[in-house]
Amino acid sequence: MKLYKTTLMPVSSFATQLKGDTFFGMLCWAIRYKFGEEKLKKLIKDYDKNPFLIVSDGFLSGFLPKPTMPSQMLGENKDFKKENRKKLWISYENLINSKFSQAKTADEVGEILKEKGFETYKEKAEIITKNIINYTSFTADDPYSELEFVLPPQDIYILLDDNKFGLAELKEAICLIGQIGYGKNASIGKGRFEISDFAEILQWSSSKAFMTLSPCVLQGIGDTKECFYEPFTRFGKHGGYLASSGKFEKSPLLLANTGAVVVFKENRDIKFIGKMITGHSEQKDTIHQGYSIVLPIKLIGD
Repeated sequence: MKLYKTTLMPVSSFATQLKGDTFFGMLCWAIRYKFGEEKLKKLIKDYDKNPFLIVSDGFLSGFLPKPTMPSQMLGENKDFKKENRKKLWISYENLINSKFSQAKTADEVGEILKEKGFETYKEKAEIITKNIINYTSFTADDPYSELEFVLPPQDIYILLDDNKFGLAELKEAICLIGQIGYGKNASIGKGRFEISDFAEILQWSSSKAFMTLSPCVLQGIGDTKECFYEPFTRFGKHGGYLASSGKFEKSPLLLANTGAVVVFKENRDIKFIGKMITGHSEQKDTIHQGYSIVLPIKLIGD
Protein backbone atom coordinates (compact mmCIF):
# COMPACT_ATOMS: atom_id res chain seq x y z
CA MET A 1 0.00 0.00 0.00
CA LYS A 2 1.13 3.54 -0.76
CA LEU A 3 0.70 6.58 1.45
CA TYR A 4 -0.45 9.79 -0.21
CA LYS A 5 -1.17 13.30 1.02
CA THR A 6 -3.46 15.88 -0.52
CA THR A 7 -4.63 19.27 0.71
CA LEU A 8 -8.31 20.19 0.89
CA MET A 9 -9.08 23.85 0.20
CA PRO A 10 -12.52 24.59 1.71
CA VAL A 11 -14.80 26.82 -0.36
CA SER A 12 -17.63 26.84 2.21
CA SER A 13 -18.07 26.36 5.93
CA PHE A 14 -18.40 22.84 7.37
CA ALA A 15 -21.03 21.46 9.75
CA THR A 16 -19.10 18.21 10.41
CA GLN A 17 -15.50 17.84 11.54
CA LEU A 18 -13.05 16.22 9.11
CA LYS A 19 -12.62 12.82 10.75
CA GLY A 20 -11.11 9.87 8.91
CA ASP A 21 -13.87 7.36 9.64
CA THR A 22 -16.55 9.79 8.42
CA PHE A 23 -14.54 10.60 5.29
CA PHE A 24 -14.15 6.88 4.56
CA GLY A 25 -17.91 6.41 4.75
CA MET A 26 -18.48 9.27 2.33
CA LEU A 27 -15.86 7.84 -0.02
CA CYS A 28 -17.77 4.55 -0.07
CA TRP A 29 -20.92 6.40 -1.14
CA ALA A 30 -18.93 8.38 -3.74
CA ILE A 31 -17.51 5.13 -5.16
CA ARG A 32 -21.01 3.68 -5.36
CA TYR A 33 -22.38 6.72 -7.19
CA LYS A 34 -19.34 7.14 -9.47
CA PHE A 35 -18.38 3.55 -10.29
CA GLY A 36 -21.40 1.45 -9.32
CA GLU A 37 -22.51 -0.71 -6.42
CA GLU A 38 -20.76 -3.85 -7.70
CA LYS A 39 -17.42 -2.02 -7.69
CA LEU A 40 -17.93 -0.99 -4.07
CA LYS A 41 -18.97 -4.49 -3.00
CA LYS A 42 -15.83 -5.92 -4.62
CA LEU A 43 -13.62 -3.40 -2.82
CA ILE A 44 -15.06 -4.00 0.66
CA LYS A 45 -15.40 -7.78 0.29
CA ASP A 46 -12.16 -8.46 2.18
CA TYR A 47 -11.88 -5.13 4.00
CA ASP A 48 -11.62 -7.03 7.29
CA LYS A 49 -8.29 -8.53 6.21
CA ASN A 50 -6.95 -6.40 3.34
CA PRO A 51 -8.29 -2.83 3.44
CA PHE A 52 -8.12 -1.12 0.04
CA LEU A 53 -8.25 2.36 1.56
CA ILE A 54 -7.68 4.05 4.93
CA VAL A 55 -8.25 7.78 5.43
CA SER A 56 -6.86 10.15 8.05
CA ASP A 57 -8.49 13.11 9.73
CA GLY A 58 -8.02 16.56 8.27
CA PHE A 59 -5.09 18.47 9.79
CA LEU A 60 -3.99 22.10 9.52
CA SER A 61 -1.85 22.21 6.37
CA GLY A 62 1.78 21.42 7.13
CA PHE A 63 1.11 20.06 10.63
CA LEU A 64 0.02 16.96 12.53
CA PRO A 65 -1.51 16.55 16.00
CA LYS A 66 0.79 16.35 19.00
CA PRO A 67 0.93 12.76 20.31
CA THR A 68 -1.37 11.89 23.19
CA MET A 69 1.24 11.08 25.84
CA PRO A 70 2.08 12.30 29.36
CA SER A 71 3.88 15.64 29.38
CA GLN A 72 7.12 14.17 30.74
CA MET A 73 7.28 11.74 27.82
CA LEU A 74 6.99 14.67 25.42
CA GLY A 75 9.97 16.50 26.94
CA GLU A 76 7.79 19.40 28.04
CA ASN A 77 8.49 21.65 31.00
CA LYS A 78 6.19 20.41 33.75
CA ASP A 79 6.01 23.91 35.26
CA PHE A 80 3.99 25.13 32.25
CA LYS A 81 1.10 22.66 32.18
CA LYS A 82 -1.49 25.19 31.01
CA GLU A 83 0.72 26.41 28.15
CA ASN A 84 1.61 22.85 27.14
CA ARG A 85 -2.04 21.87 26.78
CA LYS A 86 -2.51 24.63 24.20
CA LYS A 87 0.29 23.27 22.02
CA LEU A 88 -1.69 21.02 19.70
CA TRP A 89 0.19 20.97 16.38
CA ILE A 90 3.59 19.66 15.33
CA SER A 91 5.40 19.45 12.00
CA TYR A 92 5.98 16.08 10.33
CA GLU A 93 9.76 16.41 10.73
CA ASN A 94 9.58 17.26 14.44
CA LEU A 95 7.11 14.43 15.04
CA ILE A 96 9.17 11.62 13.54
CA ASN A 97 12.36 12.98 15.15
CA SER A 98 10.78 13.15 18.64
CA LYS A 99 11.06 16.94 18.95
CA PHE A 100 7.66 17.06 20.64
CA SER A 101 8.46 20.18 22.65
CA GLN A 102 8.47 22.11 19.34
CA ALA A 103 4.67 21.74 19.08
CA LYS A 104 2.77 24.97 18.43
CA THR A 105 -0.52 26.51 19.50
CA ALA A 106 -3.40 27.11 17.10
CA ASP A 107 -2.57 30.85 17.14
CA GLU A 108 1.06 30.19 16.21
CA VAL A 109 0.05 27.85 13.38
CA GLY A 110 -2.47 30.45 12.19
CA GLU A 111 0.26 33.06 11.91
CA ILE A 112 2.45 30.64 9.93
CA LEU A 113 -0.39 29.93 7.48
CA LYS A 114 -1.12 33.65 7.26
CA GLU A 115 2.50 34.32 6.28
CA LYS A 116 2.15 31.71 3.53
CA GLY A 117 -0.70 33.75 2.08
CA PHE A 118 -3.69 31.59 2.95
CA GLU A 119 -6.90 33.62 2.89
CA THR A 120 -8.35 31.54 5.73
CA TYR A 121 -5.53 30.78 8.12
CA LYS A 122 -7.20 29.87 11.40
CA GLU A 123 -9.93 27.40 12.28
CA LYS A 124 -13.01 29.06 13.69
CA ALA A 125 -16.05 27.44 15.31
CA GLU A 126 -19.26 29.44 15.20
CA ILE A 127 -22.68 28.74 16.71
CA ILE A 128 -25.33 29.55 14.10
CA THR A 129 -28.92 30.15 15.22
CA LYS A 130 -31.61 28.96 12.81
CA ASN A 131 -35.40 28.72 12.59
CA ILE A 132 -37.70 26.07 11.16
CA ILE A 133 -40.60 27.52 9.18
CA ASN A 134 -44.00 26.00 9.94
CA TYR A 135 -45.75 26.01 6.57
CA THR A 136 -49.11 25.25 8.18
CA SER A 137 -49.22 28.38 10.33
CA PHE A 138 -46.62 30.32 8.32
CA THR A 139 -44.70 31.09 11.49
CA ALA A 140 -41.23 30.25 12.71
CA ASP A 141 -41.00 27.50 15.32
CA ASP A 142 -38.59 27.63 18.23
CA PRO A 143 -35.04 28.54 17.10
CA TYR A 144 -32.20 26.06 17.37
CA SER A 145 -28.41 26.30 17.13
CA GLU A 146 -25.81 24.38 15.13
CA LEU A 147 -22.03 24.44 15.25
CA GLU A 148 -20.24 25.31 12.02
CA PHE A 149 -16.53 25.40 11.21
CA VAL A 150 -14.61 27.81 9.01
CA LEU A 151 -11.51 25.82 8.06
CA PRO A 152 -8.11 26.78 6.62
CA PRO A 153 -6.51 24.31 4.17
CA GLN A 154 -6.51 20.78 5.57
CA ASP A 155 -4.02 17.97 4.85
CA ILE A 156 -5.55 14.51 4.36
CA TYR A 157 -3.42 11.34 4.36
CA ILE A 158 -4.67 8.31 2.43
CA LEU A 159 -3.23 4.80 2.49
CA LEU A 160 -4.20 3.18 -0.81
CA ASP A 161 -3.90 -0.25 -2.40
CA ASP A 162 -3.73 0.97 -5.98
CA ASN A 163 -3.89 -2.59 -7.30
CA LYS A 164 -7.53 -2.61 -6.18
CA PHE A 165 -8.44 1.06 -6.54
CA GLY A 166 -6.39 3.39 -8.70
CA LEU A 167 -5.18 6.85 -7.73
CA ALA A 168 -7.12 8.41 -10.61
CA GLU A 169 -10.31 6.74 -9.36
CA LEU A 170 -9.61 8.00 -5.84
CA LYS A 171 -9.23 11.56 -7.11
CA GLU A 172 -12.56 11.32 -8.93
CA ALA A 173 -14.31 10.05 -5.79
CA ILE A 174 -12.86 12.80 -3.56
CA CYS A 175 -13.68 15.49 -6.12
CA LEU A 176 -17.27 14.22 -6.14
CA ILE A 177 -17.46 14.65 -2.35
CA GLY A 178 -16.05 18.16 -2.74
CA GLN A 179 -18.81 18.99 -5.22
CA ILE A 180 -21.77 17.53 -3.33
CA GLY A 181 -20.46 18.49 0.12
CA TYR A 182 -18.96 16.67 3.10
CA GLY A 183 -21.05 15.77 6.12
CA LYS A 184 -24.03 17.49 7.67
CA ASN A 185 -26.03 20.13 5.76
CA ALA A 186 -24.34 19.34 2.45
CA SER A 187 -27.72 19.89 0.78
CA ILE A 188 -27.61 23.59 1.74
CA GLY A 189 -24.03 24.16 0.59
CA LYS A 190 -21.87 23.06 3.55
CA GLY A 191 -18.72 20.98 3.27
CA ARG A 192 -17.60 22.05 -0.21
CA PHE A 193 -13.91 21.89 -1.08
CA GLU A 194 -11.30 21.55 -3.82
CA ILE A 195 -8.14 19.42 -3.65
CA SER A 196 -4.49 19.81 -4.55
CA ASP A 197 -2.31 17.26 -6.37
CA PHE A 198 -1.51 14.03 -4.52
CA ALA A 199 2.03 13.63 -3.16
CA GLU A 200 3.36 10.19 -2.24
CA ILE A 201 5.00 9.96 1.20
CA LEU A 202 8.06 7.79 0.74
CA GLN A 203 9.84 8.27 4.06
CA TRP A 204 9.21 5.29 6.32
CA SER A 205 11.03 3.33 9.00
CA SER A 206 10.51 0.57 11.49
CA SER A 207 9.86 1.58 15.08
CA LYS A 208 8.48 0.43 18.40
CA ALA A 209 6.19 3.46 18.74
CA PHE A 210 3.53 4.70 16.31
CA MET A 211 0.96 7.52 16.33
CA THR A 212 -2.51 7.18 14.80
CA LEU A 213 -4.02 9.65 12.32
CA SER A 214 -7.73 8.87 12.83
CA PRO A 215 -10.06 7.26 15.39
CA CYS A 216 -9.51 3.51 15.52
CA VAL A 217 -9.85 0.23 17.41
CA LEU A 218 -6.81 -0.70 19.51
CA GLN A 219 -7.99 -4.11 20.70
CA GLY A 220 -6.18 -7.07 19.22
CA ILE A 221 -3.32 -5.18 17.57
CA GLY A 222 -0.64 -7.50 18.86
CA ASP A 223 2.14 -7.67 21.43
CA THR A 224 2.05 -4.14 22.83
CA LYS A 225 4.03 -2.70 25.71
CA GLU A 226 1.75 0.28 26.40
CA CYS A 227 -0.84 2.56 24.79
CA PHE A 228 -1.75 6.20 25.33
CA TYR A 229 -5.02 7.58 24.03
CA GLU A 230 -8.15 9.60 24.67
CA PRO A 231 -11.53 7.89 24.11
CA PHE A 232 -13.77 9.02 21.26
CA THR A 233 -17.43 8.04 20.92
CA ARG A 234 -18.79 7.88 17.39
CA PHE A 235 -22.54 8.41 17.08
CA GLY A 236 -22.81 7.40 13.44
CA LYS A 237 -25.60 7.87 10.94
CA HIS A 238 -26.16 6.44 7.49
CA GLY A 239 -25.58 8.58 4.43
CA GLY A 240 -26.86 8.42 0.86
CA TYR A 241 -30.39 7.16 0.32
CA LEU A 242 -30.27 5.43 3.73
CA ALA A 243 -30.17 8.84 5.42
CA SER A 244 -33.87 9.27 4.63
CA SER A 245 -34.82 5.79 5.79
CA GLY A 246 -36.59 5.20 9.08
CA LYS A 247 -33.51 3.51 10.60
CA PHE A 248 -30.65 5.83 9.72
CA GLU A 249 -28.89 5.82 13.12
CA LYS A 250 -26.12 3.39 14.02
CA SER A 251 -25.13 2.07 17.43
CA PRO A 252 -22.48 4.19 19.22
CA LEU A 253 -18.86 3.07 18.87
CA LEU A 254 -16.10 3.65 21.45
CA LEU A 255 -12.78 4.30 19.71
CA ALA A 256 -9.32 5.59 20.51
CA ASN A 257 -9.13 9.15 19.24
CA THR A 258 -6.64 10.55 16.75
CA GLY A 259 -3.12 11.04 18.10
CA ALA A 260 -3.10 7.81 20.12
CA VAL A 261 0.34 6.28 20.64
CA VAL A 262 0.97 2.54 20.58
CA VAL A 263 4.29 1.15 21.83
CA PHE A 264 5.20 -2.41 20.85
CA LYS A 265 7.73 -4.60 22.63
CA GLU A 266 9.79 -5.03 19.46
CA ASN A 267 10.39 -2.96 16.34
CA ARG A 268 7.73 -3.23 13.66
CA ASP A 269 7.39 -2.13 10.06
CA ILE A 270 3.69 -1.29 9.76
CA LYS A 271 1.61 1.39 8.08
CA PHE A 272 -1.72 0.90 9.83
CA ILE A 273 -3.37 -0.69 12.85
CA GLY A 274 -6.95 -1.50 13.88
CA LYS A 275 -9.72 -3.51 12.31
CA MET A 276 -12.99 -3.27 10.42
CA ILE A 277 -16.12 -2.78 12.52
CA THR A 278 -19.45 -4.46 11.71
CA GLY A 279 -22.68 -5.26 13.53
CA HIS A 280 -23.43 -1.67 14.61
CA SER A 281 -26.34 -1.15 12.23
CA GLU A 282 -29.52 -2.94 11.18
CA GLN A 283 -28.18 -2.62 7.63
CA LYS A 284 -26.24 -5.88 7.66
CA ASP A 285 -23.63 -4.94 5.06
CA THR A 286 -22.59 -1.76 6.91
CA ILE A 287 -18.89 -1.46 7.77
CA HIS A 288 -16.93 1.17 9.67
CA GLN A 289 -13.28 2.19 9.32
CA GLY A 290 -11.79 1.01 12.61
CA TYR A 291 -8.34 1.19 11.03
CA SER A 292 -5.90 4.07 11.27
CA ILE A 293 -2.81 5.07 9.36
CA VAL A 294 0.15 5.25 11.74
CA LEU A 295 3.38 7.19 11.61
CA PRO A 296 6.57 5.87 13.28
CA ILE A 297 7.86 8.06 16.10
CA LYS A 298 10.79 7.88 18.48
CA LEU A 299 10.27 8.01 22.21
CA ILE A 300 12.53 10.39 24.09
CA GLY A 301 15.32 8.39 25.69
CA ASP A 302 15.17 5.43 23.30
